[in-house]
Amino acid sequence: MDLFHYISRYFWGVCLVVALINFVSADKRIGSSDVDDKDRADIARRYLRRFSVAGAIPWLIMGWGQVVGNVPTVWYYFRPQDENPYVIAWLGSIFLLSLLYAVWIFFADGARKIHEYELFATVGMRNIKSMPRFLIKLLAAFGPVFVGIWVYLTASMNVSIPQ
Repeated sequence: MDLFHYISRYFWGVCLVVALINFVSADKRIGSSDVDDKDRADIARRYLRRFSVAGAIPWLIMGWGQVVGNVPTVWYYFRPQDENPYVIAWLGSIFLLSLLYAVWIFFADGARKIHEYELFATVGMRNIKSMPRFLIKLLAAFGPVFVGIWVYLTASMNVSIPQ
């Protein structure tokens, strides 16, 4: 079998590995930063674990769909109009996570916590040390809107599945 087939079949595994790399990188950053306060580092690690678990949920759902369900490759996830329950669960998990993140940012002082504990590396932004809170809020507000538009566009196209 060729590399394209393996990537199509195990894309979810690649994404889990990337999530693990982001977690390790962010954990090292917390451990090596100039944090004098051990409690602050512990709080940052707690948030890091929560973000990492949440970020892995869609890829675990995708993997479950491909290993146990009737979703042969990643390309089927671009066809929600087929109403495959695993595809719907995957898209729903992404939308729900973006919505929960936005609620946390706006109603639980999440922007301050992201900024204060430098949790950007959790989502792959390893080189960003700081970001203005208004930009964190803007990105959080845009998340559910973007996911909704993405799902709508994906469902409205008739994407052919590579064989």
